[in-house]
Amino acid sequence: MFVPEKTTREEISVIIGITTTLNEADGFQRVNVEYINRVAATGAAPVLLTPVRGGAEANRALARQVIDTVDALVITGGGDVHPRYYVPDPAKNRDALNMDDVAALGCGSASHCRSTGAPVPFCGHNASDEAFRQAMGGPPGPDEVTTLDGRNVLTDPDRPAVPCLSDLLAVSEDRDGFELELARLAHDRRIPCLGICRGMQVMNVTLGGSLYRDLYNCGVTERGHRQEPPYDRTTDTITIAAGSLLATVLGTAGAFDVNSMHHQGIDHVAEGLTVAARSDDGVVEAVEDPSRRFYLGVQWHPEYLDRHRGLFSALADAAR
Repeated sequence: MFVPEKTTREEISVIIGITTTLNEADGFQRVNVEYINRVAATGAAPVLLTPVRGGAEANRALARQVIDTVDALVITGGGDVHPRYYVPDPAKNRDALNMDDVAALGCGSASHCRSTGAPVPFCGHNASDEAFRQAMGGPPGPDEVTTLDGRNVLTDPDRPAVPCLSDLLAVSEDRDGFELELARLAHDRRIPCLGICRGMQVMNVTLGGSLYRDLYNCGVTERGHRQEPPYDRTTDTITIAAGSLLATVLGTAGAFDVNSMHHQGIDHVAEGLTVAARSDDGVVEAVEDPSRRFYLGVQWHPEYLDRHRGLFSALADAAR
């Protein structure tokens, strides 16, 4: 960021970028006001970061432009990451982020969760951006309204369903390209980054980890992890690892109450990340990179919970 002559860096407000979700049916990008309020309460300036139409490569280029305008990132909740970014072999996941010369989409193929052995519909192959556009034709889903991170996301009801995406929510080629590149750049450049729900999954995938398409269908848990409103109440208990950054930020280790609004979760944890918290049914609830000052993702939604505001304060402090 440009600093005028005779102006110290401390005199310029810390800028924290917040990513957004597309309401496709009405053409609006939106973000929950709770994210904005939590960032603003730290004294930082919240700035919304939005993907653009044009596909993954255009949005990777955009991410490389905007990353230098912020001091920290909040990668927010929302729709599911396309499975082509987390192929069954975790060792190939990082390479899968560059898909210019990769083969067909492979809709209708099947795979198995490594951890459970349960068969799960899976796009096991990657696709070029053009093949993805042709096969997808837009965000999938038979429902016009999907509730994600506590708000309705409007999808175009005229979009055709795509078999390999039929159990996923609000998949967006543009958003995937944008946020995966932001998360990678933040990690490479040691820019403080807080991932929330989908945001945690993005951080894991961009470093080579993988996801369960659906926790129930993968046989990970019999318990639902998508609570009904209000979201400022807690419905789940996690265990925070002693000595973790998360424990330091929240001021506690061991049992901790959270809300829960997701259907996917981390399967293979990316190399370099450590698990900072799990729910009592074994779902990964937080990951962090000990080699970075602040590279932390949580599966729940702290923006709704007053007791969790320390996550945002710690992010702003790391940015300063």
